[in-house]
Amino acid sequence: MARKTLSERKADKLAELNRIKAELAELESKAAERIGKIAIAAGLGDLDIDDAAMRKEFEAIASKFRKGEAKQAAPVPAAPGAN
Repeated sequence: MARKTLSERKADKLAELNRIKAELAELESKAAERIGKIAIAAGLGDLDIDDAAMRKEFEAIASKFRKGEAKQAAPVPAAPGAN
């Protein structure tokens, strides 16, 4: 079997890269749709709030839950004298 040329290998990698980029775009689109539906159901679509303020509030929500994840992931210290 003949070895692929550099051009063929580059074309294969570019095709793979484009496929992966399309997969990432699809994942983001699905996440945006999910979050959007939740936001609309919560009444955020009816609020007169600019995008910057809404983003700030979403970041605050994300921060709140990230702190909770850190607490759950933190190891539990051993009680004094447990050894």
